[in-house]
Amino acid sequence: MLDLPHVIELGRQHIDHQGLSARCELVPRDFFEGVPQGGAAYILKWVIHDWDDAHSIAILKNCHRAIPPNGKLFVIEAVIPPGNEPFFHKFMDLNMLVMTGGRERTEAEYRTLFEAAGFELNRIISSPTEISVLEGVRKAG
Repeated sequence: MLDLPHVIELGRQHIDHQGLSARCELVPRDFFEGVPQGGAAYILKWVIHDWDDAHSIAILKNCHRAIPPNGKLFVIEAVIPPGNEPFFHKFMDLNMLVMTGGRERTEAEYRTLFEAAGFELNRIISSPTEISVLEGVRKAG
């Protein structure tokens, strides 16, 4: 787990209480400064929607620099569907903009972010909820 030092300490307390400390490494770091090198997979859950495009690309570029050629990036977020049908995260888009300056995004918008950071959006794995897993791989070439 990578997060700011004060968040890591809260996480450490919870992980220790659950008896999971032998299975987890907690890394205090700002993901705008970098992420640990060489992981086979990088998972960002409810991270990218907190940020505008420039900050989101910076986070993804740090993952790109750290990930090996055969590694994968997994971004767990809502993906806004096209059209005007009701979808809870369309409302959350306004909330994210007001509260954090971030936003919810469509598939095309995620594809653009991934490409700007050197990834290809390989696939989107839907879930029974409105949350999906976006799988990124390094762009060929």
